[in-house]
Amino acid sequence: MFPTPRDAARVLVGGPLRIQRDAVNVAMLVAQATLALRNGKPKRAFVLLGMASVAPRHPALTWLFQGALAVDDVRRKLS
Repeated sequence: MFPTPRDAARVLVGGPLRIQRDAVNVAMLVAQATLALRNGKPKRAFVLLGMASVAPRHPALTWLFQGALAVDDVRRKLS
């Protein structure tokens, strides 16, 4: 039986990618927190750092918070 593209995707998106994705997610949250602190938004920076500390164990919760922050940014820009 020949491998399908779905089989190839399962091989490529196996265990190692999940670890890298979590590490990249934490790094991006820390970078966003640094920028927020530089821009004078300490409350947002501490929320982002808190999300970075939770990200490896609860990635879905972290993505939910990132979405909420993005929606809040859009709301503020439109107001």
